[in-house]
Amino acid sequence: MSPTGDDGMRQEILNPILTRRRLLESAAALGLTFSASGFLAACGGDDDETTSIGPTGDPQRGGRLRVGHVGGGTGESVNPATGSSFIDASRFFNIYDPLFRVSPTLAVEPGLVLEWEPNDDSTMWVFRLRPDVVWHDGKPFTADDVIYTLQQMADEGHTAHSSVSNVKLADVRKSDDLTLEIPLLRPDARLYDQFVQQNTVIVQDGSKPTRLPVGTGPFKLTEFTPGQRSLGVRNENYWDEGKPYVDEWEDISIDDNTARLNALLGGEIDMMSQLPFTQARAEAGGDQIQVIDAPSPALQVFIMAVDEPPFDDVRVRQAFRLIADRQALIDGALSGYGTVGNDLAGSGLPYYMEAKAPEQDLEQARSLLAEAGHENLEVTLHTSDIVPGFVEAATLFAEQAREAGVTVNIKKEAANAYFDTSLLYTKLPFAQSFWTYSSLAAWYTQSVLSDAVWNETHFRDEQYDELIQDAIGATDESSAQELWDEVQQRQLDDGGYIVWAYQNIVDAAATNVGGITPSSFFNLGGWNYRDVWLQT
Repeated sequence: MSPTGDDGMRQEILNPILTRRRLLESAAALGLTFSASGFLAACGGDDDETTSIGPTGDPQRGGRLRVGHVGGGTGESVNPATGSSFIDASRFFNIYDPLFRVSPTLAVEPGLVLEWEPNDDSTMWVFRLRPDVVWHDGKPFTADDVIYTLQQMADEGHTAHSSVSNVKLADVRKSDDLTLEIPLLRPDARLYDQFVQQNTVIVQDGSKPTRLPVGTGPFKLTEFTPGQRSLGVRNENYWDEGKPYVDEWEDISIDDNTARLNALLGGEIDMMSQLPFTQARAEAGGDQIQVIDAPSPALQVFIMAVDEPPFDDVRVRQAFRLIADRQALIDGALSGYGTVGNDLAGSGLPYYMEAKAPEQDLEQARSLLAEAGHENLEVTLHTSDIVPGFVEAATLFAEQAREAGVTVNIKKEAANAYFDTSLLYTKLPFAQSFWTYSSLAAWYTQSVLSDAVWNETHFRDEQYDELIQDAIGATDESSAQELWDEVQQRQLDDGGYIVWAYQNIVDAAATNVGGITPSSFFNLGGWNYRDVWLQT
């Protein structure tokens, strides 16, 4: 069986909310209900019934969960306003809580928001917050904390700024300590999609960046050394009753992929994120470790800055898309852990536009480059070990490009600098990137809007921004699909992305680690350590 498994099963995993019927079925499975107005209410369900791997039986308590990651160097952060690396995401989701959670099958679930309801045209939303939540310092969690966090996101330098760009922040009001009214500049039929990512977690009212911040999450941070390690202890007052199961959680920076796997095999860590694909293939089916494999809409991409030569010419961008032999890249760089991408984000998600993936056409690529005056083109492709498959894909693409008369020089960048926006990230004309996300709205607002914090391709067009916002705001499903089709067609025509693969999310754990549910949203079950336990 291929790593992606049965294709029909894959579609079930990646299409939990394609239709209202599917949404209702997913909600029913979670103990949630909808009224005619779209009101979503929590009725005590959670995701415990989803399939997990590892030891069976009742979770055991105690122990320290040690997790190895590719580090972010001195740029690592515990401040959601600035952190952008994977290890930062791990910390954010375990020190703090988001307003909404994303299930392993990409369904939106209650987080700190327990109930949510829009008005008829989705220009006003009411969020009803979870009661009896306390901060690590004992203060009660209230609507003031959410308002303060949204105000912090108003700063254009905040990594979650795009999540509130449509919110009338000055008019956000609390009806009581646990109820918020959130007015919008324009309709947004899925406002919750904007508040599920790691940089939208909620910080305490009045708090300032600090080395050991307080949160409402399952663990209280006690130690943090950027580029090395962090340590948290169990939050005994966590609102998700009985969790977490372990007494301590430790994140450890181990940049080298082989060293990270050896640490797992040697018992020095209990879990590792981003298991290299060749090692996943070698270990799958064995008894030394558990391979955590989740089919996903996650993206492996080459990015071309549309405002920098030679990629400021659309003919060059289209030529590079035709150079890529996508299946060969998947087979060689991902060891088969992925499916062919068609240059669009969102495979299997609502409003994704099915379009045929470009097939390699070296003659047409040569012709387009000649038309653009770029015969015998030479470019530099920036890569890194930060994400498994990057260096291998860069090497393979360079070989493919040579057949089209293009010389691709590979420059390998330091892993701890690659996704640091103060150093390299969003500043490279031709590079690679990786995305996990749960909706088209989340991806486009973070990557393609003119003011998107992670606008890797430098795609800036005010009219296109309006089109994206119109698509986000469409409350009629048919109109929404038409608008999203326009959005996606523009990316196919003019965009700077070569989306060559929808990549499985692949990690690993020791055989005594239980409670892990492979997640299509993010690594290590969506960085969900509250459910993880250690068998002794």
